[in-house]
Amino acid sequence: MKRYGIWASLAGGIIAVILLLTAGLFQLWKNHLLEKLDQGSSLATVPQGVIEYAKRGDGPPVLVIHGSPGGYDQGLVYGNELAKRGFGILSVSRPGYLRTPLQTGLRPEDQADAIASLLTSLGIRECGVLGLGEGAPCALQLAKRHPAQVSSLGLLSPLTSNLGTLPMASIGYQLFHDLTGDLGCFYFRILLAVNPHKAFESMMAIGSSLSPRRCNTLAGEALASRDQRLFLKGLAGSVMPLSPREAGIINDNAQLKDLIPIKMGALKAPMLIVRGEDESHSPIQGTEKLISLVSGSKLMVLPSVGFIVPAGKGYEETWDKIAQFFKNQANSAATSDPGQKMELKNQDDAGLGVPVHDL
Repeated sequence: MKRYGIWASLAGGIIAVILLLTAGLFQLWKNHLLEKLDQGSSLATVPQGVIEYAKRGDGPPVLVIHGSPGGYDQGLVYGNELAKRGFGILSVSRPGYLRTPLQTGLRPEDQADAIASLLTSLGIRECGVLGLGEGAPCALQLAKRHPAQVSSLGLLSPLTSNLGTLPMASIGYQLFHDLTGDLGCFYFRILLAVNPHKAFESMMAIGSSLSPRRCNTLAGEALASRDQRLFLKGLAGSVMPLSPREAGIINDNAQLKDLIPIKMGALKAPMLIVRGEDESHSPIQGTEKLISLVSGSKLMVLPSVGFIVPAGKGYEETWDKIAQFFKNQANSAATSDPGQKMELKNQDDAGLGVPVHDL
């Protein structure tokens, strides 16, 4: 019995040391991410309040509006693919995310007005807009309320109808619950390093009706492509840590349950919508109704792909088509305003925002 007690005490001591080391590593990881996030962005004061933003790339400007969860860092992950194709990227943190206070704008309409003020303050008279997931309602309101500032509107996996009455209706709220906050993010970051295939597989299942076998195939295709691998790692990092995004996640979950429908004639900008065939987050009927509101708009439905787009073997081709869509409108805008261009913020910045290897 005495020998058993000694071994039990030793095991308990080892477990306690492991827990303390894990807690210390977790805190270091979180502090490092928060520091990198603060260093990678700027703050602007507009009539609606304070708004966080980051600029990358050199070329015709495209504004990226993130989904839920997210922040300016998520916009840079998507924007990096456009920056590589010759665009300047402006990415914002919507109210409640990272350093943009929730008071800057609760509703998509209020958020759109704040972003419009930011564009004016930065001297950007007109730009393309890329709206992601639950950031799409804000992008749509920007195009509706400030049409002169939006030359073209691209939407990826957009939320086009009300979330409904479920308590955890939004993707962001589901992730916040499933990951159990910052600690869950820390463990997922470890999984991403140890078994990226498994991590990518679980990401492909989010907001989709894809079979486990198809998720496994998409994960393998992503691992085989350097650009897609970096994209997914960056996307995973753009929800970490969750705590400075919590207010925005909760607000989105509430605000997006009662969206105001967009009416015929309210949108003037050419529109491109890209979504997966197996996305379950937003019904295809809502997407088709939205696309019918603007003459000449295009809908790309990617076969055997879920909520995360682009994905799979068509990753590069889809980004080429998205870039061409913005390029066509940018060329038209350049005819009337040849000086409309965005300068690179930092020449030594690779355009990825928060580097994926620092997750």
